Amino acid sequence: MDIHHLKIFFEACREKSFTKAAKKLYISQSAVSIQIKKLETKLDIQLIERNSKNFKLTFAGKELYRMSKDVFDKILRMETEMQRIAYYGKGKISIGATHNIGEPVLPKIMVEFKKKYPEIEFDLYIKNRESLMRHLKEGTVDVALMEEYFIEDKELKIIETEEYPFVVVAGTQIFDYEELKNLKLLKRDTILTNKYLDLFEKIIGFNLEDRIVINGSIETMKNMIKNGIGFAVLPYYSVYEEILRGTLKIVHSFEKWEEKFQIVYIKENSEKEGIEKFVNFVKDYKINGNYSDEKINDLIFKNFE
Repeated sequence: MDIHHLKIFFEACREKSFTKAAKKLYISQSAVSIQIKKLETKLDIQLIERNSKNFKLTFAGKELYRMSKDVFDKILRMETEMQRIAYYGKGKISIGATHNIGEPVLPKIMVEFKKKYPEIEFDLYIKNRESLMRHLKEGTVDVALMEEYFIEDKELKIIETEEYPFVVVAGTQIFDYEELKNLKLLKRDTILTNKYLDLFEKIIGFNLEDRIVINGSIETMKNMIKNGIGFAVLPYYSVYEEILRGTLKIVHSFEKWEEKFQIVYIKENSEKEGIEKFVNFVKDYKINGNYSDEKINDLIFKNFE
């Protein structure tokens, strides 16, 4: 099979158009059609339905496109790695994380990791989950840390971290649930936030209607809470340092701990220098700052009741 013919077929499938593929590849539309026809002749099978008004793949075409995507993803990862080595003169790992992990906890992880492995160079990327998945496949990111969700991809290895709790956090001036009625609920519109907010409303016996939706970062929310603007439902790992310093207060901790991070990387990269060390380091990292359920509850009783 000619890799050049396969590349043209792949781009035509991705663009769902001979014309768009031709523009992207800087060749004529007729050249795209001819090269794909050569590929079909070589494989002795039809890949694209010629009698369809729209771009439509046959069953064989769909299968070849799926497999060719894996091929060109790997080629792109190889090119990215070679460029990285050419630029730095040696290997370097790239760490990605979603904003909810990247802002409050990744800096702490990297400081400790650098102390243990000073010889390992790294870059950091803070992206949303969809971008991280794309960068993983392209090779821009070697390891990604993200909230737990279902991933079905045979190329990826997924490892879960320890469980972490969610807590309700307010300013130090709050001493009773009733006082929350006079504050704004600072709400991040996520599945987990909604889940624990519903639980909290059942516990306190009233609805929290006065809300501000926060589309920014957890750091923004913490600063608003410190300034008395509101309170929020947040993961404990993002606030435990402020709790210990006494600048924020836990008003409720949910009993059941079940949320986890996912460490995600390409399986074939598991032996790459630095990746195995980083993955094992994060897997054993104490996300909750060495604080157990009992210690969190002690903080609540000390600061809230």
